[in-house]
Order: sequence, then C-alpha cells, then structure tokens
Amino acid sequence: RTKQLTNKQKLNIMKILKTILALFISLTVTAQAETVMNLSYLDIPIQKIGRFMELHEQVTNMQLGDKRTLQGQWVVSHYYGSGPSIMIQDNYMSATDALNDDAWVHVREKWQAASEEEREEMGAIVSEYQSFWNGHTDEMRNIDWVNNHVYNEDADFSGNFILVIGKYNTSGNQGEMGQAYHDWVTIPAVESGVALFGNHSYHLTGSGSDLMVANGYKSMHEFATGLENATSGPAEARQKFWSLVEGDHEDQIYIHQGHIEDGKFVRASSN
Repeated sequence: RTKQLTNKQKLNIMKILKTILALFISLTVTAQAETVMNLSYLDIPIQKIGRFMELHEQVTNMQLGDKRTLQGQWVVSHYYGSGPSIMIQDNYMSATDALNDDAWVHVREKWQAASEEEREEMGAIVSEYQSFWNGHTDEMRNIDWVNNHVYNEDADFSGNFILVIGKYNTSGNQGEMGQAYHDWVTIPAVESGVALFGNHSYHLTGSGSDLMVANGYKSMHEFATGLENATSGPAEARQKFWSLVEGDHEDQIYIHQGHIEDGKFVRASSN
C-alpha cells in the first residue's frame, strides 16, 4: 500500500527542491556573469489599472528598505498586441537574490510598530492589492546591463514612454541571435536619437521566449517616425538575425506607468 506523506515531509521536500533550483540558477547565472530580471504578468481589466497603480505605489513603498535585494523596478501597461495588461520588471544582481528576496519584510516591521487603526488600514490596502495578483505568471531572464543594453544619456524616463518588445525563439545560438539584433536595430536606433534605449535578454526560468528584445521611445509619434525613417545597422547583422529565428515571433507595445527611483516608487508623469 502506498504510504502518504505528512505535511511536514511535503514541506521539507519543497524546501529541498527550492534549494536545488536556487543553486542551479545561481551557478548558471554566475557562469555567464549576468544579472537577472524577474517579469511578472498580471491580467487586470483596463478599467481597474488606475486603481491597481494607486495600490502598487502604496504597497511598493511599504515594501522598500535596506533588507531587500531588489535593485530596481519598472511597471508598464499593455497598449498593443495580445497578452496580460500589466508587466512588472524586478531587477536583481543574481538569481539567488531574486529567489531569496523577501518583499514583505519591511511591511511586517511596519505592521508590528503600527496602531490597531493603522493595522486595519494597512490590511485593507494589502488585501485589495494582492487580489490583483491572482492568476499571475512569472519568468526570469538573464540580462547583461553592461554589454547588451544601450541608452541615450540625455533621455528623460519620467514620462509615459513607449516600450516595444519582440519575442523570438531559435534553434541556433541565442547569443549570436541577440547580438545580431543589437547590431542591426538597437545600437543604430539609440545612437541616431530615435530610441531612448534598447536591450535584449535570454530566457532562464518560467514560460518565455529564447530571446526578448526591448526598445524604448519617447512617444508613439517617435516610434512611428522611427519606423518611417528606419536607421539600421549592417545588412549582414539583419541576415544573421533572421537566419536564426525559428517559428513565429510576438510583438507587444507597452506604456511606462512608474518605476523605483532613489528608493521610492514614483508614478510616470503624463507631461
């Protein structure tokens, strides 16, 4: 007869599996000398995005502090294409930091120091906020911010800039594929002033594409102008890129809604 595991045994097994996963990811990322970003996708009704952002600002600022391993965060809302309406990008120095980050450590401290009335208010805010996370999905990606990210030093990231994302799979070398796109599209677009920034990342865990390219533009007008007056790199880079693409690709357009700056979450300015 099959012996049933106790809850304690199940918990111990889950802890062991999490430790093995953390070790595997850590070794992989360390070997590639890259940092990681965790992407969370939330499917929130369009009419409720405003309320979600109000709560996200409040709760995120409750969560921030020196006991976190979080290095930065960007929040964007969906504009074009198919997919969840909100994407949250959390940046970490390593996959181990991402797995071990306790987002609620400072909230618990604030709760302990709060009065009963303040606790009631905090509880209501957190409860409503967490309800938006039901059914969300996550993926973790490798990104080299030194070599695979370029930006315009004079760019203003405080507004509702446009983030254009492309997702591709390959049967070849994803590193060569990413570098080819970088040389063909990203570097020329940023150096010409058409794009604010651009980067590419590689899949690590969760459900995601082999390669994800991201380019930022000041506005939809700037993006459209960039398409009409495209500045591209070497033809061989373009040929190299498309020779490595396998299957269909996916394009999405997002709008910047807010990010962490100087230890505080700030909403994007519409100016």
